[in-house]
Amino acid sequence: MSAKVKLPMKQISYQLAFISFILLASCSGPKIIAPPPSGKAIALKATAEGNYDAAVKAWENHFSEQTLAEIPGADYATAAQMAFKSGDLNKAVNWFDQARYKNFADAEMYSALAKIYRSQQNISKELSTLEYRASHFTENLNEVNQRLFEIYFELKLTDNALDTWEKMDEKSKNEISNLKTFFAINKQKENTEVCDSLSLVILETEPENVDALEWNGNKYYWLGENRYQSEMEKYNKNKTNKQYKILLGELDLATADFKRALSYCEKLWNIEPGEKYASYFMNIYARFGDESKVNYYKKYVK
Repeated sequence: MSAKVKLPMKQISYQLAFISFILLASCSGPKIIAPPPSGKAIALKATAEGNYDAAVKAWENHFSEQTLAEIPGADYATAAQMAFKSGDLNKAVNWFDQARYKNFADAEMYSALAKIYRSQQNISKELSTLEYRASHFTENLNEVNQRLFEIYFELKLTDNALDTWEKMDEKSKNEISNLKTFFAINKQKENTEVCDSLSLVILETEPENVDALEWNGNKYYWLGENRYQSEMEKYNKNKTNKQYKILLGELDLATADFKRALSYCEKLWNIEPGEKYASYFMNIYARFGDESKVNYYKKYVK
């Protein structure tokens, strides 16, 4: 029977440490190093943080690392939105063009493009972009129709403007800026009855609106003047007691029209006293037989 060999404690400690190292190494396995985030991931993170400048730079880096064939149109459109928000409009248009080249399109893209062209005062491109947007995408059309309505009026395409008006919602139609545009269009189209009612609606919101005041002042002046001339002509052709009584009744109505005209003309005079409105006062007070006021306003007529 062989004798047991007794190892010194120091040697035992070294052996145990070596065995522990081997066991740990075998359990941990090889380390996996994560790749750095892609330019696209960095761009999306910057976008989520609201840092649009950083997002644009990250998209630029991402596109430089890819071939054109590898980049989907949606990425160009997303990058273009960031460029638009950061104020780099040329880059935004370029990337939107790349998205369209890749057959990508959505409502948001065309809305942004229209805003860019508007800021560049390129009304023809803005119009074509909005028309495409309206004909191909149904979401949030009211804002698009409002702007189309304004452009058609500006370009004197009144029939297009009236067609677009019918597509606008009631809230938009009741906005004072749109009401005034609609009023101006109907004046051009000589839609008298529409203008009669619209002018009063406008004056409820803007009591000193010159266009609406002029419309009503002119309307009641000519109602009174035409009635006055017509009835005087009838009486001069047939000077009978019966016709004279008719004349007096009609002249009362003409006087009422003249007084209504004055109520609008006086507001216009307060806004802009002078020659522009003086002739109305002269003619009305001449019908009233008030020579002193006729002479007062005559001073303003050159």
